[in-house]
Amino acid sequence: MSIHVIASNETLLASLRSSQQQNKLSVDSARLRTPGSNLLASLQALDDAPPGTIVLLDSPIGMAGAANDDLAVLDGWLRQRPQLNVLLLSEDNSKALLTRAMRAGVREVIPLPINPAELAQTLQRWSDRAPTSTGQNNGTGTGNTSAAASTPTAQDHPGRLVAFMGCKGGNGTSFVAANMAHIMADEFGKKCAFVDLDLQCGDAAFYLGSGTNKHSLGDLTRQIDRLDLQLLASCLHAVTPRLNLLAAPHSLENAMSISPQDIEKVLALVQSLHEHVVVDLPRNLNALTLKVLDMADVVYIVMQSQTPDVRDAQRLVNIMRALGLKETKLRLLVNRYKPRGWVSLTELEEAVGLKVQQSIPSGPEWVEESLHIGQPLSAVNDHNAVIDALREAASALLESAPHKQRHWIQRWMGQTA
Repeated sequence: MSIHVIASNETLLASLRSSQQQNKLSVDSARLRTPGSNLLASLQALDDAPPGTIVLLDSPIGMAGAANDDLAVLDGWLRQRPQLNVLLLSEDNSKALLTRAMRAGVREVIPLPINPAELAQTLQRWSDRAPTSTGQNNGTGTGNTSAAASTPTAQDHPGRLVAFMGCKGGNGTSFVAANMAHIMADEFGKKCAFVDLDLQCGDAAFYLGSGTNKHSLGDLTRQIDRLDLQLLASCLHAVTPRLNLLAAPHSLENAMSISPQDIEKVLALVQSLHEHVVVDLPRNLNALTLKVLDMADVVYIVMQSQTPDVRDAQRLVNIMRALGLKETKLRLLVNRYKPRGWVSLTELEEAVGLKVQQSIPSGPEWVEESLHIGQPLSAVNDHNAVIDALREAASALLESAPHKQRHWIQRWMGQTA
């Protein structure tokens, strides 16, 4: 465990040293930061620190604007060193500071005064997540077609980033996101990528081909320092000629080591290759999801027309507003909608404070077959109310007229209607 301490006063520095000694933890370096000095001068000594290094840092919140200045410095410094774990010590536990800290790449905010036992547990937890090796590229994955055949060419303008986040677990967010990406690529002819960022429980890959992809997001972030178009292409799975998939990591160990800075670099590169990038997010707000929400052009909030969903959607929307997300990019999508359900669309809109952009009807008999065989809904059953509503949603997102449905012979032969 490599631990470095940067403190703004002698008392705190002595307290941290004592805490480390009590818990038999060694400190690689301890620096006293001169009051009023720029944080960057203290951080530069750690420019070449190895991945997984832990930096304990306190921010002198008593000085006007000091906390904001420190977080601005950290944001720039950590963009170049995403594998370092900065833990911020602060007496300020407000939501505003936590939000700014997460956006700057801080892993965790630890309250002051220090609790030695809790600090030791926190340090051990982050030490356990440190990568054991940088890893090597295993080569181009089998099953990739055109995406990995050669180094792709970047576009002149970055593609549109569309994020999907459910207000509750199990409301079909991944299914909706995956199928909309497939429709945009297959029926509207858009070059799309689907990125599964539910890092711990991501199974969206199964909705687009039974999870046969060999490489994942974890293979990219383990080699983030050498990330380029060729490496990205080797980890993309070509679902169709116009739809690429970047799957969630296959192991929890890989998932835990991914930082917001990693995600920012990966998504920026994916955007350079595609017209539209669809991102499936987990429902919990953290530094990673905040980074994606900030980058997104459109954010779909997926819910059902049930009382628990309305309450959670209301809370999620309020948090997003408090975080400063532009309301113009928030879109409410109601999945598994039943006209005679517990909550009407009008009541739902009044409670959440957003207009419903699209409702997807309940259709378990069609959806279940798609889920069980791991194929997009349009490939299993092309004529049902669910796929029609998904087409309308894709059409609204692309601001394009819905495409006419094709006869099964035309779809089989690959001809345009």
